[in-house]
Amino acid sequence: MSATGKGKILILETNQDEVEECQRILESQGYEATICRTAKEALAIFKEKEFDLLLTEWRLDEGNGMDGFQVMEMLGKRDPQLGFVVLTGSPDVDSAVKAMKMGARDYLKKPCRPDQLLAAVDLALRHRQEELARQDRLTAFETLKRQIASSLNLSEVLDLVAAGVVKGMGFGVKGSAITLLDKKKNQLKVVAHQGLSRGYLEKGPIDSSRSLGEMILKGEYLWIRDVTQDPRVQYPEEARREGIASILSVPMVVKNEVIGALRIYTGKPREFDPEEIRCLHRFAEQAALAIENARTYEGIKNKYENLRTDLVDFFDDGWT
Repeated sequence: MSATGKGKILILETNQDEVEECQRILESQGYEATICRTAKEALAIFKEKEFDLLLTEWRLDEGNGMDGFQVMEMLGKRDPQLGFVVLTGSPDVDSAVKAMKMGARDYLKKPCRPDQLLAAVDLALRHRQEELARQDRLTAFETLKRQIASSLNLSEVLDLVAAGVVKGMGFGVKGSAITLLDKKKNQLKVVAHQGLSRGYLEKGPIDSSRSLGEMILKGEYLWIRDVTQDPRVQYPEEARREGIASILSVPMVVKNEVIGALRIYTGKPREFDPEEIRCLHRFAEQAALAIENARTYEGIKNKYENLRTDLVDFFDDGWT
């Protein structure tokens, strides 16, 4: 992204007037636009600088026969998330289909209106941001899975999950909480958290019999866009004071049994796409297994320590 945060764009166009007009339109909206007029120049510039988007005419009229599609292919290998928008003065069905298959987010006929150009660029850049966020999320969760799988310390596992899920889910997530089910009291008890105040955590017990808890116990995820307006929220005023806008909660399941929930909180209303929810579900399953393994280990460890203490007391009593 450029200093303005709107994106860095490489424009490949053989017509001098057209390439300068594209640059003028984009820079007027805060984009950082670099122009080039040959495929060779475009490839050389891409080696020196990073770009978010290639805006290219596919007919380049070069003596070496290289066209915009070949440039897209070469640059796409260097940056798989690079965005593409194709321009052409001679549109046809075959080239349009080829552009879409190669990952172009739009195919524009020249001359195009400024609003058409800007809409196509915006779409392509948003898609790139989503892809980069998805890749970052997958990388963060894979790293986190390895960390929690290598530990049998329950406290460490809980802290890793609570902190890691905030980083993994990325933009707008302000905090997280892990709640485990207390079947005797029919409550979900917070056992680890990240980014939440003590005052909010001590607001009161989470009743698993309410609609919010019921969905979790059924193994279903729960998304609340606005905590102040949704009647399923048990403590809406406390959530508002905490600066919480949206909540996404997924069940933690081991051997088809719900043991608790993994919940994330955002500071502004946010929607989560299906891929994000699936990713969180998969991670919650891994986290639940790691938590159960750590709890089992600690249970065995405690039994061993108790047995050891009893044996020591027995032999001490026998010698007195």
